[in-house]
Amino acid sequence: MRHAILFAAISLAALGFGSPVRTAAQTAAASGPADYATFTKGLTPQRGLFTIWRKSGKVYIELSKDQLDTDFIQTAVPKNGLGGFVLTPGLPYLEFPSARIVRFTRADDKIVVTWPNTSFIATPNTPAARAVAESFAPSVIATAAIAAEDAASGNVVVDASYLLGDVLDLTDAFRFAFNTDKTPGSAYRLDDTRSYFGPTKSFPENVIVEADQTFVSAMPPNVFDNVIDARAIQVDVKYNIAKAPALGSYTPRLADDRVGYYPNIQLQFDSDNVHERNRREIVRWNLARHPMVYYISNTVPVQYRDTIRGALLEWNKAFAAIGYPNAVVVKDQPDDPNWDPDDIRYNTVHWLTLAYGGGYAQAGLVWDPRTGEMIHTSIVVDADLMRFGYEEGVNFVNPVRAADAGPAFATREAAYAAGAKESALFGLSALWAMDDIAPGQLPPHYALDFLKSIVLHESGHNWGLQHNFIASEAYTSAQVRSRTFTQEHGLANSVMEYTPTNVWPKGMSSGNYFQTVLGPYDYYAIRYGYAPIAGATTPEQERPTLRRWASQWSNPWYRFAMDEDVSWASGHAIDPRIDQFDLTNDNLSWCDAQLRISNTIVRTMPARFERTGGSHDDLREAFEFALFPTIRCTRVAWHYIGGEALSRAHVGDSGAAPPLTPISRSESKRAFAFLETHLFSPSAWNLQPALLRQLVYSEWVTDLPQPLWAYSPPLRHDEPISTIVEQLQQQTLASIFNPVLLQRLDDLSLKYHAGSTMSLSDDFAWTQYAVFGDLRTPAVTSMGEVHRSLQQFYARMLAQMLLAPQPGTPYDAQSLARAQLIALRDDARAARHRSGLDPLTTAHVAALESVADQALTARMAIPPPMPADSTP
Repeated sequence: MRHAILFAAISLAALGFGSPVRTAAQTAAASGPADYATFTKGLTPQRGLFTIWRKSGKVYIELSKDQLDTDFIQTAVPKNGLGGFVLTPGLPYLEFPSARIVRFTRADDKIVVTWPNTSFIATPNTPAARAVAESFAPSVIATAAIAAEDAASGNVVVDASYLLGDVLDLTDAFRFAFNTDKTPGSAYRLDDTRSYFGPTKSFPENVIVEADQTFVSAMPPNVFDNVIDARAIQVDVKYNIAKAPALGSYTPRLADDRVGYYPNIQLQFDSDNVHERNRREIVRWNLARHPMVYYISNTVPVQYRDTIRGALLEWNKAFAAIGYPNAVVVKDQPDDPNWDPDDIRYNTVHWLTLAYGGGYAQAGLVWDPRTGEMIHTSIVVDADLMRFGYEEGVNFVNPVRAADAGPAFATREAAYAAGAKESALFGLSALWAMDDIAPGQLPPHYALDFLKSIVLHESGHNWGLQHNFIASEAYTSAQVRSRTFTQEHGLANSVMEYTPTNVWPKGMSSGNYFQTVLGPYDYYAIRYGYAPIAGATTPEQERPTLRRWASQWSNPWYRFAMDEDVSWASGHAIDPRIDQFDLTNDNLSWCDAQLRISNTIVRTMPARFERTGGSHDDLREAFEFALFPTIRCTRVAWHYIGGEALSRAHVGDSGAAPPLTPISRSESKRAFAFLETHLFSPSAWNLQPALLRQLVYSEWVTDLPQPLWAYSPPLRHDEPISTIVEQLQQQTLASIFNPVLLQRLDDLSLKYHAGSTMSLSDDFAWTQYAVFGDLRTPAVTSMGEVHRSLQQFYARMLAQMLLAPQPGTPYDAQSLARAQLIALRDDARAARHRSGLDPLTTAHVAALESVADQALTARMAIPPPMPADSTP
């Protein structure tokens, strides 16, 4: 698995990234470069790192003699967006590195633009370095004719038209985002005739060249209906070429798997006497050179600036402890026409307004891929993040959304902010329902503390910190319910956790609602990444001290677990302590408390809104947010099935546990009981009909054309509660019978004593009872729609597992599926003959009997054994 594509500064030589772009300059006259004075006569230069010239609609870059064969750092990002679709301004959403080394080399009367290899390294001027140079060729992205040359200085002027090509590979981005392969003619392509250069800027340490590129489609996807004219989409791509730090001016620091920093990874070939060639150095700011100075953009609403400033400055507490009390400096954007946020010397906080933003915030950073030294940071916040008005809750929490956050950092961070917004809205609904505040009221401190928690998290990425998804496991329930404790230590051991809003049932104490201070892990991690180490002048000399600092993983306050550890949908994740949007070292008990709050909301909100004159929209929203704990905690509970506790501690670390320790059978059974009670039980969804009749939305006139963003009603007037529940049940069943999870359950018998952990047999037996147990009782006569759908779905799952198992399904699981189908057939047959069944229930149990019988009596060839390598 790969970390944060947004941050993955890896060799472009290995990517095969993009394709060479043919430029107009390649057809320049054979007579050679023009005279410099003649070429530039009457033109106005933009002087800075490079001198930029504009002539006849083209952009030219002037390179001095000493800038040839020199390393520069280049980024390319979309400057504009599509209202929340595919592209977001200022962030590299697509699958390419955030920064790459670019080099300009002269070859006769041409300049060759290359992305040299930076991932494969060896000490210069050694046989290993020569072997690397021969084995890993650079990527030549363009050749550009020299348009003019100054004979006196040796400066050359180069046509930059190669930047008009599809360097971002937006063609494929649109293809994948809108699945245009399914509709011939709908694919987007770059239209050269409608692409041209936008503004150019030149600063002392970087230059900006904007390319306005038009992508056309004969049959654009209807997702854009009434939003934009999608036949021709203009994307403004901003190229930023910056001065690279001088090699030797920065000492890299080695990474450690026990402390969560983004790694700059290279393959080193100096020695063969190594366990692995991967050399991992952390990505970090060079505090020895300068503090991190943020500028709050003048696009940020005035009422939020002090909160953002406070969040950024909070990090100074961690840096003061290691001798850098002013590591962070925050300034407002000056009222100066010469100040420009495109100047790479300025780290900025931006505010965005998107029609479909939904509320998110993301960190951006650029680093030198040769060393890991960070050279620029930014934070963007979508305006919807702070809008606590009406939301269609079901649009935010989709029960069939994959448990994995997505492959790219930008996707994960968007999911984080959306999840945090969901949790904050649930918290508001809870406070309304418990009469802590009046329905519709939004205490100012609530919104501002929420924003502070988001900015603390994103600015942590700016320091190089990864997510930490075991952070919430550090504290007890009593601690997070103590305001004194949470004001000092937070809700989790790190701001890099995805932390939910801290609300508890009425009558129980509650600490701060949000994570508004650094946690102990944050201090610990900053020390690892930034504290000076006396006497060490090389990364290798720092290693003994760093290993000692990182040895405290077994202390819950200093534990770290990253994104791969929450890849539950794939079956990769294994430790139920490592999760998102949960709290305390007993997250199952925390979930019980959250569901009590949910029940309070459902029970009390109709009367609350009737008393205050609230609309049906408000009531529907509150109901949808009341579903959040069930959806979130269902995931928490099933993660205990087949789980094991994972330790990152190294051999010899203080208090180190074995790498894997069992989750007890009793704990797994407790988690499954949660699922049975709150998800699978027929009584779990006995909602009041009077309530369901009130859950509607406000209808608006639709006779005249209007944009989609102005009014986009749901498909149904009523709340599709059965659909929501059934999808959640089906997703959960698919998860706990994922082939990889079934393999792990089967393998537990090889590692632990029988009966000490949950078994594969338990998985089938517990589920069979939860889903089909009422077939043996009088309750079969009162079965409702939701439970009938659950039984039909699970019966077909068992049949498929027997007749057409997914690759990797253990034979033991197939045997157990057959046994459960036999039991189902017998129970359904007996239930069908029970007196008092209504026609629908009779038809239902007959159908169950038929599904089981057909699967058990199917005539089919026995499939050949699956090879071991067929396992995912």
